[in-house]
This record gives sequence, C-alpha cells and structure tokens, in this order.
Amino acid sequence: MSSEPRLGRRLGLRREILILLPVALLLLAVLSSFTLFSYRDALSLLQAERQQEAARLARGVAEGIAAAGGQGVPAPEDLRRLAPLARGIALLDAQGRPLAATGDFPPAGLPASLAGTAIREPVAAGPNEELGDVVAGFAPLVGGRSVRVDLPAGPLAGLLRGLRILSAVVLSIDGALVLLVILFIRHLLAPYDTLLERAKQVGEPGAGEGEIEFLLATFERAVTELSRAEREPEDDIAAVERTLLASLESGLLLLDREGAVLAVNAVGAGLLGLAPPAPGTPLAAALASLPDLAGLLAGAVRQGGGMQRQECTLRVGEAERTLGLTVHPLRRDDGAIRGYLVLFADLTEPRKRAEEARLSESLARLGELAGGVAHELRNSLATLRGYLTLIERQPGEESAADYLGEIRTEADHLQRVLEDFLAFARPGTARFQEISLVPLLQRAAADPALDGFSVRLQAPEPGPHLQGDPQLLDRAIRNLLHNAVEAEREAGRSGPVDVRVRVEEQPDGIEIAIEDRGPGIRPEIRERLFHPFVTGRPGGVGLGLALAQRVVVLHGGRISLEDRDGGGARAVLFFPSEEGGTA
Repeated sequence: MSSEPRLGRRLGLRREILILLPVALLLLAVLSSFTLFSYRDALSLLQAERQQEAARLARGVAEGIAAAGGQGVPAPEDLRRLAPLARGIALLDAQGRPLAATGDFPPAGLPASLAGTAIREPVAAGPNEELGDVVAGFAPLVGGRSVRVDLPAGPLAGLLRGLRILSAVVLSIDGALVLLVILFIRHLLAPYDTLLERAKQVGEPGAGEGEIEFLLATFERAVTELSRAEREPEDDIAAVERTLLASLESGLLLLDREGAVLAVNAVGAGLLGLAPPAPGTPLAAALASLPDLAGLLAGAVRQGGGMQRQECTLRVGEAERTLGLTVHPLRRDDGAIRGYLVLFADLTEPRKRAEEARLSESLARLGELAGGVAHELRNSLATLRGYLTLIERQPGEESAADYLGEIRTEADHLQRVLEDFLAFARPGTARFQEISLVPLLQRAAADPALDGFSVRLQAPEPGPHLQGDPQLLDRAIRNLLHNAVEAEREAGRSGPVDVRVRVEEQPDGIEIAIEDRGPGIRPEIRERLFHPFVTGRPGGVGLGLALAQRVVVLHGGRISLEDRDGGGARAVLFFPSEEGGTA
C-alpha cells in the first residue's frame, strides 16, 4: 500500500472539511457570480441590438420625410407607411415637442436624458424606467427637427427588471457564503471536535486509523458496553466505581442494594481513618470503629431513600472530625435500587473558620455597642459634672434650680439610653397571642411622648389580626412613630403623621406603613440604618430602628426603610401569613 492513501486517512474528516468545504463554497460563489455577469452581458448585447434597430428605423423614417419635401408636416398615415412595424412614430420640433404622431406615443417627445440637446446623428434609448417597455430611436431632420420611432420591448424590459432582483439575491448569497467561510466554518465543526475530544478521552486511535474509523470504533465499544450493562445490571455499579473513585477529591463510599461496601476511594479512607475494606464487606464490619456513621448509613439503606446534607461528628484517632454526608440512591430505569453512592467531605476546618468569623463579627458588634453606650454615658456625665460644678460655685443663687432641672433632663436621657440598650441586647422571650392590630396601633398613636402630633390611622374594618407579643410590638411601633414625629419636627411641620395598615393578598400577610414628611433618609447612613447607635438626627440615640428590627424579626417578619414619594421616609413592616394570618 502506498504512503499517499495512508496520509489521506490520517488527515481526518476535520481537516478535509476545513479544506474542501471552504473551497466548494468559494467555487460556488465564483460560479454563481460568473453566471450572473454573463447573463447581464447577454442582456446588454440584446438591448444594444434592439437600440441599433430603433436608431436605423428612425434614420429610415427621417430619410423618407426628407425625400417627400422635408419642410412640411406629414400626415399620421404617411408616418405609419414609413415604419409599419413601429409601436409609435412622431415628428418632433427643435424643442422636442410632437408636431405629428401616430400609434401609441407618449406626450413627451424627448426623454430627460436627451432634453435640451440637439440630435445630430441617430441615437436610441430604453427600455428603462423613463421610457417603459419600449426602445426609442431618434434621427435628425433639417431645421432642428427630429424623428422618434418607438419599438416594443416588453420581454426585454421584464428581463432587465428581473436582472436587478437576481443581482441583489445572488450577490447577497455569495457574500453570505464568503462570510460563512471566514467566520463560521469552525463553529460548524465544533460538535465534531467535541465528539472527537470525548472519544480521545476514552482511548487513542490505532495506527493508521483515521478520525472517522476511530469515532465509529469508539461508538461501537460504547454500544457494546451498554448492551452488556443491560444484560448484567451490576456492571453499571462497576462503571460508577471506575469513573468516580479516581477522579473525586471528596470522600466516596459505594454500597450495594443491601448496604455492603463495594468500594471506598483513597480520600474517603483517609477521612475515615480506615484501610479500604474488601468488596462485599458488611457495612457494620467495615465501619466497626465508627458506629455512629455506620448507624446513620444503615438507616438510610433501610429507608431506601437518599440523605441530603447530614452532618456527623466522628472521632478518628485522637482527633474529632465533622463530616458532611449525602447519600444518593442509584436506580434502574424501572425505579429499582441498584446501590447507594455516599459522598462525604471534611467540614472540620470550614466549621472552625466560620465559627471564628462569627466570633470576630460578634466581638466587633459588641465593641460597637460598648463604644456607643460609652459615648452616650461620657457625654451625659460630662454634662452632669458641668452643672454640678456650677452649683458648687453658686450654691445660693436662683439659677441652681435651673441647673437641677437640666441635671434631671440629662438623667432622664441616660435612663432612656440604658432602657433602649437593655431592650435591644435582651428583648426577652416573646409571648405570642392573638392581637387585634388596630387597637394596638391606636394606643401607640395616643402616646403622650408624641408631643401633641396627631396620627392619622387608615385600616380596614374590623381590622386584621396576627399572632404576636403585644408589648414588644407596641414598643417597636412607638419607636417608629417617635422617629416619624422627630423627622416632622426637624422639617418644621406640626403633623399629622400618616399611618396606614393594609392586608396583602399576594403574598399573604399584613403590612404596616408609617410615613413622615421629614428630610428623608440621609445617604451616609442608608447602608447602616438598622445598626445600633447609627442615627441621622442630632441628639438621637440610634437604637430605635435596631430594636424595631429585632422585634419584627422575632415575629418572623421583615422591616425596611425607604424614601417616600413626595419627600420624607416610609417604614414598612411586613408579617407573613405563615407566622400570623388574617382574621
């Protein structure tokens, strides 16, 4: 056998396509373009012949008119005798206006291309958009006059119109073919390349074996393996073992339908601190040193179902290790269980790092809380110390009573700071009961601490109910109303503050909206609204929103603070129906 055929086979289908398909497409584009241009040239020759015929006929008519005298205007029947086969004949003056005409002749004598020019020799034009389906010939006469003779050219005009459409279609297709060759030929071959790469992952082609022969051989081997798997159901378990044991970086334990251990990968054996057991070893014997894990897996086998994200703490040697487990049943097409695939990973270090991160975050928040409380206490103590110093210097003056009033006000502020801090740090255990929401809101709206601000309450009758702790909810609502009143006061208004209560149907739940017309949410605190001791109001403590969020979350709800249309802010509390339904 010569080396040339073997070389051709080694080139493979992909390289042959990369060579032959672009060449074929380019040849097709060249051939179609050549055919189009040849057809266009043939029509141009046919049009030129028809124009020459019209020009000769016009010259003949002009010579006949000249022989008959040439100065007068011939009768239409005389013109018709000079060219009986013409569609129309006309005698034109120097400006191109018809002096005499016969047949189907347009009012305009000269086309726009010849208007304003003197005709000194026979010429012809058409068919085109101006002349329509005729070829017009022109010949000069004495005195600046001329003769026009129209010949019918309907089929030729139709061919020329079709040529324009055909040219656009053919050139567009040729351009698309060239673009396909340039841009998309490799994309067309991508599925073939993927199939070839997958086949090479299974095995390498033999000596002298082309790509097509290699793909066919790989396909036949796959069909053979599938057929054998149909005849021997346990072979698919072996296929899972061969495929996964060496490739997975997490622990893998393969069990049969009875729970006996078929295989364990090296990573799994290291995590469990076991030597790989012999295939078919009962689960209790293979995991004798790990009874908790053995019991967990045995229960999953007895139930015949899977197990998702189960955690198990084991003692492997001297170390305690936390494993995350997932059990997947392996089923046949008919639903029968063939075995179980157990995947597990060591969660000890991730759990440790997560716990350290939580501790670090807790310490940071504790530091923030302590710093906030210390700041408030330091400011208040400095104020108290200042007033006491003034009283010591002037004990007998009447201003001492004013100083004592200021000391009392500052002491009240300290008491509020401590109460809010304790309520936030230890909100207490919620005592749930059915609450009628409207009376609770009415009591909160009548709080004397609102300093005379009126509250407008909008709620459906008889009003919604929810399961919750009335004291905690009352405290949260009062804090939000107090914030709304302070925002109104900061904006220089005297009320009312709008409070709306409505029941949402999709999703089901209760929504409470408290709106104010104050300055709105300051951008610098928007991302930290519910953090303790974050406030945008001078003199504010910064615990009202944080405490309200704790109470709402304790009831399974959520709270948000957003800008109000037309200015101001809106606090929205939502309690879903899973935690508290409507009555």
